[in-house]
Amino acid sequence: MDIPVLDLIGFLQHPTRHLFFTGKGGVGKTSLSTAAAIALADAGKRVLLVSTDAASNLDEMLGIELRNTPVPVPGAPGLSVLNIDPDTAAESYRQRVLQQMGAGASAEALSTVREQLSGACTTEIASFDEFSSLLSDSAEAYDHIVFDTAPTGHTLRLLSLPKAWTGFLNGNDRGASCLGPHSGLKMQEQRFKAALDALGDATKTTVVLVTRPDKGAIAEAAHTSVELQQLGLHNQRLAINGVFHASERSDAVARAIEDLGQQALDAMPAVL
Repeated sequence: MDIPVLDLIGFLQHPTRHLFFTGKGGVGKTSLSTAAAIALADAGKRVLLVSTDAASNLDEMLGIELRNTPVPVPGAPGLSVLNIDPDTAAESYRQRVLQQMGAGASAEALSTVREQLSGACTTEIASFDEFSSLLSDSAEAYDHIVFDTAPTGHTLRLLSLPKAWTGFLNGNDRGASCLGPHSGLKMQEQRFKAALDALGDATKTTVVLVTRPDKGAIAEAAHTSVELQQLGLHNQRLAINGVFHASERSDAVARAIEDLGQQALDAMPAVL
């Protein structure tokens, strides 16, 4: 179903199931991802808006309390929102790994695994575990899932985890790490493969690189574009937010601001 109100925005004309909004901090990822999610919901779609940013301000924008489970947005039928909270995700992940060890596991083994699962690596992996579940068929209750991501460095690391994790599984047949016991990880391998397939499928996933008419933000968008292509995410769109046009060319300050932005756009890297 097309969205006539926003028919000039290419990525919403025939939207894929997954829409990722990423970019440098402060460029407007949350504003654009929320607007896109509301537009899709207004078009009659069932939409889940997901924040992967621990410092998300979606709660302030939408006037609701973010949770690790979907919460309906008042006044926007069909739209729900959730926040992948790293600490909550890590605790849930630890409990699942320990349960996979079975009732026969010794107290010493359980204690060792708890210690291995107490670091930052586990928190990162747990966040991805929550994230990957949204890319699988288990989230079929929604027509579209819109991701409002953390600044690009964190997002690139999150999206690179499937390959890194799969490489770990393929190269190790025993032992444990901050990922948990290898035997338990193998049980999750199909989910990781499904996440990789969904991310690289142009019919399922679109990455929207958000930037502003600013040299630094554009340079970061270009760098991110290349990094994402190397990860297999080729279906990309560029959204330039906050383009300033002077309403009065006689206003020297306004004209200077517009010209500065235009210069940054004129010097845009070829990759974009």
